[in-house]
Amino acid sequence: MEQSFIQERRNIRKNKGLNPFLLVPISFAVVIIIGSLLLYMPLSQTAKDWSHWGDWKNYIDCLFTAVSCTCVTGLNVFKNGIGTDLTFFGQIVCLVMIQIGGLGFITVLAFFITLFRKKIRFRNRFFLQQAVNSTSFGNVISFVRKIILISFSVELLGTLLVLPVFHLVYPDSIGMMIWTSIFHSVSSFCNAGFDIMGSTSLIDYAGSWAAALPRWAYVYLQIVTMVLIIFGGLSFLVILDVFSFKKPRQYRVLTKIVLLTTATLLVGGALFFIIFECFKGEDSMSVLDAIFQSVTCRTAGFATYDQADLTVASRIASCFLMFIGGSPLSTAGGIKTTTFFMVVLAIFSYVTGREVHAFKRKYSVNMVVKAMALIAVSIIVIAVCYVGINAIESANTAFYQAEGLDRASSLFFETMSAFGTVGLSMNVTTELLWGSKLIICLLMFIGRLGPMALFNIFQNNINIESKKHYAYVEEDFLIG
Repeated sequence: MEQSFIQERRNIRKNKGLNPFLLVPISFAVVIIIGSLLLYMPLSQTAKDWSHWGDWKNYIDCLFTAVSCTCVTGLNVFKNGIGTDLTFFGQIVCLVMIQIGGLGFITVLAFFITLFRKKIRFRNRFFLQQAVNSTSFGNVISFVRKIILISFSVELLGTLLVLPVFHLVYPDSIGMMIWTSIFHSVSSFCNAGFDIMGSTSLIDYAGSWAAALPRWAYVYLQIVTMVLIIFGGLSFLVILDVFSFKKPRQYRVLTKIVLLTTATLLVGGALFFIIFECFKGEDSMSVLDAIFQSVTCRTAGFATYDQADLTVASRIASCFLMFIGGSPLSTAGGIKTTTFFMVVLAIFSYVTGREVHAFKRKYSVNMVVKAMALIAVSIIVIAVCYVGINAIESANTAFYQAEGLDRASSLFFETMSAFGTVGLSMNVTTELLWGSKLIICLLMFIGRLGPMALFNIFQNNINIESKKHYAYVEEDFLIG
């Protein structure tokens, strides 16, 4: 059975010529292109008509927004926010892209296909397994349905929970109350960070919509948003495992690793921001803001504190959290919690002279190498893109000087935010030059898919047994 399965996979690649790993980037690219064209149309923008057709800079802004929505990032180039600069139709386009981007186009498409077809061919089932990164070939259809069910259920619950808050914002408009609640819930769960309330996110600036809320409503909204973000950043496998009502010791290893790493990063990040931001004087964070900062840096993008006011230490910590991101098989980006856990575990094992093991399981050298390779490639991608953006923005120095921003640190923060698909910014996104916007688009695309996922496209021998009938002699040499 196993040999026939492997042979079938070889035949799929040899005869059909379509690499299943190519489906995901192609599907994302198609959604982005269609979405950008829809946003470019006059019925999507409040201040545009058909006379702007042909304005390529405006199309780049639409493309940037489409990439940011589909890659669930939240970086926004519209100065007044998408709630003001986009029409209701444009907001719907953004929400659809956020939903598809969070779940994956292949996942959504497969769900609707299985509603009308009871059986899925072997080849299509294999492609779907690779697209959603499922660990089970036989139950991949059931897994897809569970992903959709979990997502819609959490988003519906989130909508109901935030309705009372937005009722206070729109007491005379039931339609706006419901629409804003739906948008906020979906954006929070999908870790997108977009909102349609303006350009200040959830920051309670004087005169902003958030400042007008009663204190209880503002705190309540932050708590609900954090819960939605955390749920979206957990793996769907983890959610299924936890809500199967098994005893914790019966959880799969992935669940234990994700829960442990997530809790450590959230608590550690919150304590760090409390120490460095809550006692600095007039512009200090509140404790709740510090907790929210730790949560939102895990690829969410909502902000309750102006990122430009962060201390240097907190900017570094934020970049660190953004780089790690969420967990695999979730709506989050970054290198993922499991990658971070594996590298830390490998370093600890090497220092102590033990084999790489945790939770009564040992882990292969291949896993360690893959985790370290992912981090190395990610650092290289970030470094190359940052150098390019910094070089381009040298022609925009006047803006940074006028705003009192350090160009290098602001752009590095922006770069890390794009790669981690976070969406936090030090208020520079709207002023980026078009060349920088295109590089940021590339970063968001790579960050959402993952560098290794893109490399898989060019490797035809992944998960296929080697045909070699020989082995090389092992050799050691000096390192470091």
